[in-house]
Order: sequence, then C-alpha cells, then structure tokens
Amino acid sequence: MENLSGLKYANIARPYAWGAFEYARDKQALSEWKAFLASAANVVQHPDVSKLLQNPDISSAKLGEFFESVLASLLDPEKKNFLRLLAEHKRFAILPEIATLFNAYEAALEKISMVRVITAIDTSEDYREKLAQLWKHRLQREVKLRYEVDPSILGGAIFYLDDGKVVDASIRGKLTRLLEFSLR
Repeated sequence: MENLSGLKYANIARPYAWGAFEYARDKQALSEWKAFLASAANVVQHPDVSKLLQNPDISSAKLGEFFESVLASLLDPEKKNFLRLLAEHKRFAILPEIATLFNAYEAALEKISMVRVITAIDTSEDYREKLAQLWKHRLQREVKLRYEVDPSILGGAIFYLDDGKVVDASIRGKLTRLLEFSLR
C-alpha cells in the first residue's frame, strides 16, 4: 500500500496521528508532541525493539512499561495515556507512521507542503532550490522538500506530495509506461 509519503500503515496510523495532532494543537504543544513522537518512532526502529515487538510472549502491558521507561523524560500524563492506548491496541510498530502523519498535519496547519523527492543520484543545492521554487509555484504555498537517493529509478525523479499524489518523472517510470502502452 503506497499512499501518504509511502507510508505502509497510514490508514491504521491516521486516527492516532490525528488525535495526537488535535490535542497538541489545542494545547499549543505541537513541538513537544513532535519531539515525543519522533523519539518514540526512533525507539521502534531499533532492531532489538523491532524483535521485541514481534515477540508474542511479551504482553502489551510490558511493552507499555518498556516504552514509558525509555521515553520517561518526554512524558506527561497525556503522552503516557497515548502510549497506553497504543499498547492496548498493539500499535507500537506504527509509531514511525504516526510521527510522519503528525508532521504532515503540522505542515498543513502552517500552510507548508511536504514533498518527498527521490532521485537516482544526489542533487546539487542549486537544483534543489530550483525544485523548491517550482513546487512552490505549482502548489501555491511554501514547500519543504525531503530528498532521498534511489539508483534503481535510473534518472529523473519521483515526487510524493503530502496529499497522497505521486508524480513519477523517473526514467524507470517512463520505461514502464512505454512498455505497458506498447503491450496494449
């Protein structure tokens, strides 16, 4: 499933991210929640924690206690409740998606679009500035670009917009579309 910024579990993560975002926005605590979610996502992405999350012998309560202890310095009662909710529904594995969606909601609030740019090779700063201006003009809002390199696209670029749209201007994409067209 490839949607918002390529998130694998976006549909599952969306209600959690939106709930956290609404609460943080209403309490004017966006930066605190952003830091908390980023840290929690980093914990989940550690290989040892990934194994722990896949172990059926570890109870949800124990996982909740683990996350509370690791993230203790960032927690207040609301964030503890959020972790307990994730534990209860066995959703710790989607914390990276929750953090990404939260950031997208914050950017939308600030009228900033996030565009994930995948190129075959690293790009120059001059090229990046031109791309930012192009997307700013096209979207009629401020734009933040996040760059990744994937040599398998051969050349060109793939753009993932924060509204779920994908613009595939890669050579691999063009070759695929040409092949599909010629087989019709």
